[in-house]
Amino acid sequence: MQDFLALIDRLNASDEAGRGQVEAELWRRFGVEQAVLALDMSQFSLSVRRSGILPYLGLIRRMQALTAPIVASHGGIVVKYAADNMIAAFPTVDAAAAAALDINRSIRENSERFAVAMGVDYGRFLLIDGNECYGDTVNVACKLGEDVAESGEVLLTAAARARLDQAFPHALRDQAVSISGLEMHVFAVDAAR
Repeated sequence: MQDFLALIDRLNASDEAGRGQVEAELWRRFGVEQAVLALDMSQFSLSVRRSGILPYLGLIRRMQALTAPIVASHGGIVVKYAADNMIAAFPTVDAAAAAALDINRSIRENSERFAVAMGVDYGRFLLIDGNECYGDTVNVACKLGEDVAESGEVLLTAAARARLDQAFPHALRDQAVSISGLEMHVFAVDAAR
């Protein structure tokens, strides 16, 4: 992380001519093109208000214990947990979507006292030391998971859908959404098939 921050400091101190060189170095060292899965536990504020923070912290820890092995089993890495959210990176959209569906399945099968909403995007972003990430791909996945997806829903962006294998075994439902003033099409994964 220190190398990344040092490059950001250099970027801030660069004149217009030097910015391009530092930006290229940042993308060369930290840029990846992968799928991002953003997960948000449903009804955080309501649950905390009803039961208090301590019981909800227990549910957050349960979510973390449940999701980490599923992410790893699909070849992904948990980039970070923050409050009741998780961000994970995967080499493919198929892996991210499969992990999302397995997470929802595991929650149902274990009769967990929580539900999650998830968003998946694919594209270029900065991944720093496997524990921090930045970029439009990350932002869009987070917006889908936190603000758009309903409890138990997995939403894919058009970029993610375009990267799905033709043999993806689930139907997709197209819907138009507005995210921070951007109009876009997303695809809800129908896990029933």
